[in-house]
Amino acid sequence: MSGRALTWSSIALFLSTLAAAIVTAPQPVLHAQPSTEVYKDVYDGWKWWHVYCYRCHGVDAVGTTNAPNLTDPNAKLKPAQFLKIVREGRADKGMQAWDKLLEDKQISQIHLYVRARTDKILPAGRPDEVGPNKGPWVPPAGWPKR
Repeated sequence: MSGRALTWSSIALFLSTLAAAIVTAPQPVLHAQPSTEVYKDVYDGWKWWHVYCYRCHGVDAVGTTNAPNLTDPNAKLKPAQFLKIVREGRADKGMQAWDKLLEDKQISQIHLYVRARTDKILPAGRPDEVGPNKGPWVPPAGWPKR
């Protein structure tokens, strides 16, 4: 009889310890899309930017005498607008169409990079490949709003 009582008390102690551990364990932050995936798209956008766009729009998308500043918060383009402009170009403004060299995914990544710069969540300069200061990148909640 005492052996059984000891077993039940051991089980009760174990369960109460487990419950306390679950309650006090840090809870993960939930995101619509993992920040590592968003950051990879931003980083890939930066890479495409430096292959195709920086010569006219500047190293950090701040514009040059040849092309406008794309980080102006008052001139934000929605993803569909950005995609259309980059795909078709703007011959009247001297911008070539990029539809033969860039796929829609690449253009969307470039747009995400520009948005990160515009929204000031990505500083000027070359971003770290894995995240700021080689650590995890945590964008503001709900960023980017699509």
